[in-house]
Amino acid sequence: MNRKTQALVVLPEGVPVDDVVRRTLEGDRAAEGLLYRRYAPIMLSMATRLLHSVPAAEDVVHDAFIIALSRLSQLSDPAQFRGWLSTIVVSLVRRRMRRERLLRFVGFEPEAESTLDALAKPGTSVEARGELALLEVTLRELPTNLRLAWSLRYIEGEKLEDVAALLNKGLSTTKRYLVAAEERIARRVAMEPPEREEEVKS
Repeated sequence: MNRKTQALVVLPEGVPVDDVVRRTLEGDRAAEGLLYRRYAPIMLSMATRLLHSVPAAEDVVHDAFIIALSRLSQLSDPAQFRGWLSTIVVSLVRRRMRRERLLRFVGFEPEAESTLDALAKPGTSVEARGELALLEVTLRELPTNLRLAWSLRYIEGEKLEDVAALLNKGLSTTKRYLVAAEERIARRVAMEPPEREEEVKS
């Protein structure tokens, strides 16, 4: 092993993402590994909350990294790697959700491991946990784009503009998704409607 290879193997965590991306494009496997260690846990957490299944989320993140690394040269701004990777993850989550809806339609129930109730803070009341369970059922019944938009906005806490970017949709379309999702949820779940001030101003 030569000196240059040794230096790359011990690539520190504090290296800026644009440098890590450039090194990865140059074939540096240590940089590729650092990208995975830095962003896989974040993407896995998001995918798990969206899909309510750790195995499904792991599959999505694995596939997302394969796609991202194979298309890395297409990323115009290496500093935006996280946002770009997020769009790939959300795209794969959408595909997975649509597949699950089809499976349910033909009578198969995909396994779900984690629930919204499991994400509740300790000490959450029985009534609130009941509403979370009902919300989860309602979200699963929503059309995929509505479910994704609502989950990204109000579970992940993404800004409206970022939700639109992640869904690859315009702001007006994203707003319509959110309003439609909120209306359907309000019919079944007794919870305070999300603040829509930002959407109105946008």
